[in-house]
Amino acid sequence: MLNVLAGYDRLDIASVEHAKEDYVAAMKQPVSGLRIGVARTPFFDLLDGDVAKAVEDAIGVLAKLTRGIKDVTLPPTREISLQGESFAYHEEFYSRGPARYMIPTRNALKNGSALKASDYIRARWKLDLMRRTIDDAFQDFDLVVLPTRRRTPRTIDASIKREESDKPRNPELENTGQFNIYGIPAISVPCGFTSTGLPIGLMISGPRFSEGKVLALAHAYERATEWHKRKPPLKADMPVPALAPTEG
Repeated sequence: MLNVLAGYDRLDIASVEHAKEDYVAAMKQPVSGLRIGVARTPFFDLLDGDVAKAVEDAIGVLAKLTRGIKDVTLPPTREISLQGESFAYHEEFYSRGPARYMIPTRNALKNGSALKASDYIRARWKLDLMRRTIDDAFQDFDLVVLPTRRRTPRTIDASIKREESDKPRNPELENTGQFNIYGIPAISVPCGFTSTGLPIGLMISGPRFSEGKVLALAHAYERATEWHKRKPPLKADMPVPALAPTEG
């Protein structure tokens, strides 16, 4: 699918001109020579115990498959916020029906609508500089690994309750947002389950246009483990359980 989707489109402002690659072939390249970095700060902060164990076990597997593992750091992104861009994307729909958005999202969009153009431009400068220089972080390692999410997933009913409340919320502890800011390829693969059976993800990322290496390491990890084969016991005629009230 990526082979078909990838390609330069000059009418798409997010598109980048880059030589065509065969990602299916690249996925099959050997990974024994890859140097792997483990980005621990801040991506391992406040890790759930089950997540920590599963990710460390996955790192142990990768250490045997590759040239080696070392702790590394990536540049911080906390000063880069583009709420104005989010509002610009949603403005048409938000203006027609703000009540269709969950309360926290609605509040975030409202805040984004109040930003000054100069605030957005300064944030955009920081973003552009980050994306121009992020490859510099990969000087002595090829790819980086980390937990996809630091805490275990919420149940559906707990998530709905959280989204329907206007109370201040603790920040989410996913690690995906920073990589959206970096603008580099990343993939999440199953690396275990919590004691209650919820999935745990391992994220693999690399510098710009390293999709082939990212896919190759993900493929090698899946071939060395069985986590991706575990599926919930779902059937077409299975009744949908009612959502239970929760304080989670």
